[in-house]
Amino acid sequence: MEKNNNLKNEIISTKANTLKALEKIITKAFIEEMLIIVVEDYVKNKREVALNIGKKFKGAKIVVRSSSTNEDCYKKSNAGHYTSLLDVDSSNVTSVINAIDDVIASYSSDIDDISNQQVLIQHQAVDVAYSGVLFTYDIQGQRPYYLINYDDSGSTDSVTSGIGGKTLWIARNTRLNELDVEWCNLLTAVNEIEELLKIPLDIEFAINKKNEVIIFQVRPLVANFSKNKKASESFNVFYDKINNLKNDYRNIKNIIDGNYMMFSDMAFWNPSEIIGTSPRTLDYSLYRFIITSKAWNEGLVPMGYRRLDDELMYKIGVKPYISLEYSFYSLIPAKIDEELAQKLVSFYSSKLKKDVTAHDKIEFEIVYSSYDFNTYLRTTELLDYGFSSSERKQIAEALKELTFNNVSNYNEISVNDTGDIKKLESIRKRIKDRYENCSNPQELIKVIIELLENIRRFGTPQFTRQARMAFIARSFCSSLVASGWFVQEDIDNFMKGISTVSSDFEKDYQEYSAGEMTRDDFNSKYGHLRSGTYDIRTDSYNQMVFRPVTGTYKPQKEKAIKTGLNEEILAKALLSIDFDIPAKDFIRFMTTAIESREYFKFEFTKSLSLAIDLIQSLGKILNIDRNDLSWISVEDLEDCRRLGIKEIEAFLKNVIKQNQDYYNEYSNIILPDVILNETGISVIPVNKARPNFITSKKVEGEVVNLEHETDEDLMDKIVMIPKADPGYEWIFTKGIKGFITKYGGMASHMAIRCAEFEIPAAIGCGEKIYNYASGINYMELDCANGIIKEGIQCEDLRALITQREGINQYGDPTDVLEAAYIRFYELLGFIPQPASNYVKNVGKLFERQCDLLIVAGGGALPVKYYDRSHNEELQPHRDIMEDKLIKHCIGEGIPIIATCRGMQYLNVLFGGKLLYHPTLESDRPRGVDHKVYLVEENREIWVNNFHQDVVPADGLAPCFKPLAIDRENNTIEAFGSDEMKILALQWHPERKFATANALEDTRRLVINFIQRHIK
Repeated sequence: MEKNNNLKNEIISTKANTLKALEKIITKAFIEEMLIIVVEDYVKNKREVALNIGKKFKGAKIVVRSSSTNEDCYKKSNAGHYTSLLDVDSSNVTSVINAIDDVIASYSSDIDDISNQQVLIQHQAVDVAYSGVLFTYDIQGQRPYYLINYDDSGSTDSVTSGIGGKTLWIARNTRLNELDVEWCNLLTAVNEIEELLKIPLDIEFAINKKNEVIIFQVRPLVANFSKNKKASESFNVFYDKINNLKNDYRNIKNIIDGNYMMFSDMAFWNPSEIIGTSPRTLDYSLYRFIITSKAWNEGLVPMGYRRLDDELMYKIGVKPYISLEYSFYSLIPAKIDEELAQKLVSFYSSKLKKDVTAHDKIEFEIVYSSYDFNTYLRTTELLDYGFSSSERKQIAEALKELTFNNVSNYNEISVNDTGDIKKLESIRKRIKDRYENCSNPQELIKVIIELLENIRRFGTPQFTRQARMAFIARSFCSSLVASGWFVQEDIDNFMKGISTVSSDFEKDYQEYSAGEMTRDDFNSKYGHLRSGTYDIRTDSYNQMVFRPVTGTYKPQKEKAIKTGLNEEILAKALLSIDFDIPAKDFIRFMTTAIESREYFKFEFTKSLSLAIDLIQSLGKILNIDRNDLSWISVEDLEDCRRLGIKEIEAFLKNVIKQNQDYYNEYSNIILPDVILNETGISVIPVNKARPNFITSKKVEGEVVNLEHETDEDLMDKIVMIPKADPGYEWIFTKGIKGFITKYGGMASHMAIRCAEFEIPAAIGCGEKIYNYASGINYMELDCANGIIKEGIQCEDLRALITQREGINQYGDPTDVLEAAYIRFYELLGFIPQPASNYVKNVGKLFERQCDLLIVAGGGALPVKYYDRSHNEELQPHRDIMEDKLIKHCIGEGIPIIATCRGMQYLNVLFGGKLLYHPTLESDRPRGVDHKVYLVEENREIWVNNFHQDVVPADGLAPCFKPLAIDRENNTIEAFGSDEMKILALQWHPERKFATANALEDTRRLVINFIQRHIK
């Protein structure tokens, strides 16, 4: 042990010394040629050092890297804290000197004596295929994984600089021969270094095109490092769990060909979207029982698809997966012979392996599951993959016949399915009336199972059929664009005309808010909805407290009138694929199919919600709360039917403990979105998903993540939720600006909702993009170009903001600032520093650089500034402070933004007029938005109103120019001065706007001013 510690201490030093020490020892990787210079020696003769560098590296490109005693050691990492520079020309003396000087300058910020610090010069790696950072343990989760963040573009710093990268997790017990050659070579090299140092490490690396490993840096993993002596023992337990999951995987065989299956968490019946990536036992069991055990295929067979009598969903650990082979097979027409069907499954599987990011889009990008306006062209690819022309013809004709029959017979199919839904409704009402207050657990269990079985008979097969019809309709829509018959705007307008239950919900919610609908009536229609459709822990709308819509919210665009598609063009499109269907009937099919999908889901979930309510009632009788009930399964309830009343409680409590223990034991194992083979359980790439963008709009707005900010006001915000669950219907009553989900598909519930309401959305972003978006305060969502990025920011500014003057309960003077000011400017990229009204030495506030002064609103000015007297409370200290700050900033050329009172103060200070509470021609109530005219832009925008005093048009100080006018009242709403760098707004940017997108217009005015005057 002492020998190991000595070796470890000899190796781990500065970056340069560590690499120098390893260079002599390691054999499985190499370290680029290096030269270490010491600051003290360098400053004595910079030119000579630079010339020596040029000779050593023979004019090649070099990297000039920091190597201080304050980084890469046991006590601190400081990764990226100091400067390092790439692509330096070693033959250019000036470039070399400048680069070294920049590195040394970065030391001076927090190292007092830099004379003995080092700078590392290295030959720059060439022909790089992969580069990145590897952590030898998952320190945060205390799990035995290698975590590799890498880039495969050829860059050597995109990961370390934070501008790019992919992620790969590898369980430490993974056999090297299971890995691709590049990762096998990397781990071989890393294992050699680990054996030398025997501590968790953070290693920067590259792999060149010859698959040779280059080590750039080795540092201890400082953060959260635990010297747990039992670590190896606990890791062995962890490895056993991974091996157990591999055994579970091997025990699942598909009945098509007997081989192992490929799995996806978002294909076809996308469980990650509906029940989550690690659902509780009951969520999973309910979803399985009513949909993925039988109904998923029973609903498709009558449409002409293949029969497959097996489960669609399986669980690996605590993560639900969908069988990809079963998805592929079941979406093939039954009319296609078995040999060709299996050939298609193999083709689809190969296609997916080439692009696993399509796993949540298999029906759009992988499988031919229906015939549309682009199918004949799409199927030409089959000829390049071993299919004959006759096989292609058989596939296309079978798809055409299946699709044509379903479209032609849709009315009859829909009538039959609606009849079944009505039967389910009758059964549900009977059960609710008879058993809602039942106190006998045996009776309750019996009726719960009865209700679930009837959902599986009269509800979910019908829903699966209607969902497939809706998919066919959406496929027609997208292919009409792809084949050039229509443009996307035409389809967007068509989708806006769709009227689903969500439209009814919004209308009824507005009526409820206005007191025109009672809560009982509202609940009778929507009370069954819950934000987790299968989750017993979430409240149904019956149980939730709804806050009625208040204020004067005015959407900028009302719900579109249904215009349909041009029937003449559509008739030609239908003729081109030999579909003998009138255009009017075809439009009716597409409209009704999309609307009916939502209706059938809405209806069958009423019975599901009742089943969940009855399970809660059972829990109350047995003294089991709903959190514990989430650990039981439908199968457990079925087992209870054989037990006596006294035995049921003991049995369920035992089951709860077992299922909870298993969940806790396996929930920390990392599993991928897609499992292609057994190795996928221990080698987990984090794939970057391709979101499904809805509409062609571009918006900017504040981001609210409902996972963390459940009580936030959502109006005019871009809202994020993990799952596109129908229970989040209430979101669409809140005037949201945009919508983002982690999971969900193009034909999902929320995708249809967003298209219907013309809300820009990114559905199914996946973990990486969703986590990136979660870190954004103010977002730009550009659906037309598929972009999610941070909105325009004004970062690295230092601003002062003035405050109101107040008195606390003890009579002491206080400063008062509305939190909304800070939030508004934080969303612009900086946080203003409040300036106290009681600072004596104002110059002290400007000792540090000041880029901007914000003069806040609130309260009255002294009487002398008005056209008539008033008795309002004055703020003398504030007046003095603001006067000093304004004059200082104008004198020093520091820009000023003034709001409301601040705007009025600036005007009167420079000789303008101010009217106290005048009677206006057009009333302007507080809190109600109104229009103002932007003089220079020649357009109108909506602004809020929280003032009663006004600057008349003839009362503007001569040194200012009007920027915005209330034309109905002939008053100034904003003015400015380019010379004095002033923007003054009568309205409040930081307060709520009642009108959709109004805040965005004001934000742009402020940003444009800052960008124009602050460089």
